[in-house]
Amino acid sequence: MELVNPFGTDVDPDDTPDPMTLARHWVGASVESTLMTLTTVDKHGAPDARHVLLSDVTEEAFVFHTDARSRKTAQLEADPRVALALVWRDELRQLIVLGAVARTAEDRLDGAFARLPRYLRLLSWVNDDALAARPAADRRRAFEAFAASHPGELTRPPWWVGYDVVPERLAFWRGEDAGPSNRLEYVLGATGGWSARRLAG
Repeated sequence: MELVNPFGTDVDPDDTPDPMTLARHWVGASVESTLMTLTTVDKHGAPDARHVLLSDVTEEAFVFHTDARSRKTAQLEADPRVALALVWRDELRQLIVLGAVARTAEDRLDGAFARLPRYLRLLSWVNDDALAARPAADRRRAFEAFAASHPGELTRPPWWVGYDVVPERLAFWRGEDAGPSNRLEYVLGATGGWSARRLAG
């Protein structure tokens, strides 16, 4: 992918005036195997973090899916503000995203669910708090029994939902083996345009 460089000639070749283009460039073909930290706001206003799989990066949002019965969903419905952290350790890169979530449209969910590995589709049906409270051997037997009784394709459970994280600020951190690290920060303006500046790493 060839990216337009708005920062002059003596800068990194993958800079672009559109941070979502740069985000898709960084994620590349590994989008559905990328793990990211999702931080939400709990009922006391404190941060609550966990890892989730990135499902997609569109022109406007970072997409992930989860169980509508989960604590994170309750927090997202009460306060849509989130932070994401994605790390590519071998490439010396990190991306931090601040923004707000919106529910993914229903007509996009079935296709996303169908692309999941079979293990995750099975897990979405059987893994709930009641199962988690049982001994490990019982949990495995219940999972295996459900898998054996559902050998074909699985439809999406009604509690499997998606969220689009629409960013307001993105910071692309880049390290170097033989030089100082730096961040390229994009901030969304009131009129909808992005401003960019380079910061210390």
